[in-house]
Amino acid sequence: MTERDTTSARPHAHEPFEELAVGHALSSLEPEDEQAFLAHLPGCAACQRALVQHGDTLAHLSYASEPATPPASLLDGIRAGVAASGRAASFPDPVVFDAPVSLADRRRRPSARAVRRTAAWTGVAAAAALIGTLGITNSALRRDNEAQLAKGQRLASTVQLLEHAGSRSVPLSTLGSSVQAVAVLDRDAVSLVVDGLAPNNRRNSTYVLWEKSAFGDVRVVGTFDVLHSGVDVVRGMRLHSGPGSLQSLLVTHEPSRTAPARTTQPPVVTGVLTDRA
Repeated sequence: MTERDTTSARPHAHEPFEELAVGHALSSLEPEDEQAFLAHLPGCAACQRALVQHGDTLAHLSYASEPATPPASLLDGIRAGVAASGRAASFPDPVVFDAPVSLADRRRRPSARAVRRTAAWTGVAAAAALIGTLGITNSALRRDNEAQLAKGQRLASTVQLLEHAGSRSVPLSTLGSSVQAVAVLDRDAVSLVVDGLAPNNRRNSTYVLWEKSAFGDVRVVGTFDVLHSGVDVVRGMRLHSGPGSLQSLLVTHEPSRTAPARTTQPPVVTGVLTDRA
């Protein structure tokens, strides 16, 4: 019985992992749940698809609203809220050493007027800091969006050069849904376009591309190195599974120069074939 048949026969047994997939996409799992989910993930195509879908949803929500400048009334509203809360911080006036000051004078409590003035400026500073943070956040989101679009265009243009009639492309995404590689399949030949994986140490580590069949077995497709942060193409790898049995592809970063018999690290990117014959 395949893994998918087992899941359908026990529909309730998989529900906890569906909830963990949502928590993992939000980076909100407890350490024990995180470890349990990561151990389950390589063998579950449903959870791999769910992570990609959750990541797409979160990415769209991040850019759903247009950047906007906060209204001028926001400063007044924050200042009034700070004053009304009675929690405004108070600090003594700075001591000016125009003349010798005794220790007793330095310990004097600030005047009520100084406290009120400091509290008012504390509210203004808090409002200015909040407005500045909003502006920085919007700017950072725009830069991140532009970087993702540029990377997507690089990947798409390179993949287009490798594709032809009869070939298939499989995006390989991180758990947060960012596409870091695309596998172009031409029968049993595999070309891998990489853009975004961290360079590996060629003395003691390597990246390994794995294939998982519909029967649950996971086998090595090939090894490769990432030498720089730009786009690169890896050729010469071959699939073992037939076109109708290949279910998914995944990449791990292994701490050795040769591929192990089985994965020893969690996948850094995964891709599910949604149009298997």
